[in-house]
Amino acid sequence: MEDITFYISIIFGLIVFLSVFTFYKGVNSSKGFLILTLGWIFLQTGISISGFYEGTNVFPLRVAVLVLPPVSFMLWLFFSARGKSLLDNVNIHMLIVIHVVRVPIELVIYGLFICKALPHEMTVGGGNPDIIAGLTVPVVYYLGIMSGKIRWKMLVVWNLVCFGLLLNMVLKSVLAAPFFSQEIAFGQPNTAMLHFPFVLLPGVIIPILLWAHLAVIRNLVKAYWHEPKHSPYTAKRVIKNENCTS
Repeated sequence: MEDITFYISIIFGLIVFLSVFTFYKGVNSSKGFLILTLGWIFLQTGISISGFYEGTNVFPLRVAVLVLPPVSFMLWLFFSARGKSLLDNVNIHMLIVIHVVRVPIELVIYGLFICKALPHEMTVGGGNPDIIAGLTVPVVYYLGIMSGKIRWKMLVVWNLVCFGLLLNMVLKSVLAAPFFSQEIAFGQPNTAMLHFPFVLLPGVIIPILLWAHLAVIRNLVKAYWHEPKHSPYTAKRVIKNENCTS
């Protein structure tokens, strides 16, 4: 990755730090989550620097080492008794704020495209509008959390839409990767995310953002069904009630 400019890597490193720190606050400063996340980052740093993920013509795909553990952990959180208990005590405020990182992420993606390490299809101009999620965070947070001017259902809808935007980016990333399954961007494939530090985007940041969306949706819906159906619901009230019962 000699053609990748130094400042893009520095900016991305700051994004990783901000994402992990906000996530740490979102799980109520859980030391267990912090140790697990930092350990995973160090492990993936070593694996990616060794060039392990550069072997794209082997089967099974080596990238499975990067994505399967976070997916398995997310499933454990949502389906195990202990995982559900942890979800009940997350800080919804921080799990909404964390999505502001999607603005600088899109800027980094564009920079990597200029450096010919990512395809145009993964940029805003190429059909990846994920930056919308980050740009709308201040409005959603103020109206849905601070002032309570929108109902909890609208906050769920926003999370679902932004979840879909993130999945769209993931899909484009996979289809543009230089694997046997590549469908797009043959002239300029997605090679950046097979190298350090950008391997931490699919390995750390995207799982955190996906988890944040699902956790907020789950907790808002759970709080709603524990309230009388005839009461007026706003996102602010539901979050207050959830905090009181956690």
